[in-house]
Amino acid sequence: MRRAFPIIALFFSGLFAFPAHAGPIEKLHAFIEQTRSARATFTQTVADSSGQITQQASGAVQFQRPGKFRWTYSKPYEQLIVGDGEKLWIYDKDLNQVHPAQT
Repeated sequence: MRRAFPIIALFFSGLFAFPAHAGPIEKLHAFIEQTRSARATFTQTVADSSGQITQQASGAVQFQRPGKFRWTYSKPYEQLIVGDGEKLWIYDKDLNQVHPAQT
């Protein structure tokens, strides 16, 4: 892939507010237990050690239980990542190609 795959669990753990006394792990567990579906847009920024931005990407992410997952990059390259709970596929529009994600 042309960019690093985002850490999905960290992204989702910030979608909803939880009590201030709950730590990150408790927040993630609560999110997993309580959430049936979610949808959001995102901007992903990568900076080097001096703080200079080296990459930016944007798109949308959504999921629905059980097992449905969709991650769409719109910029700088169009790419679609789709999962059905068992398999994960990546569609690269520039290459007009679909391939399974490697685990």
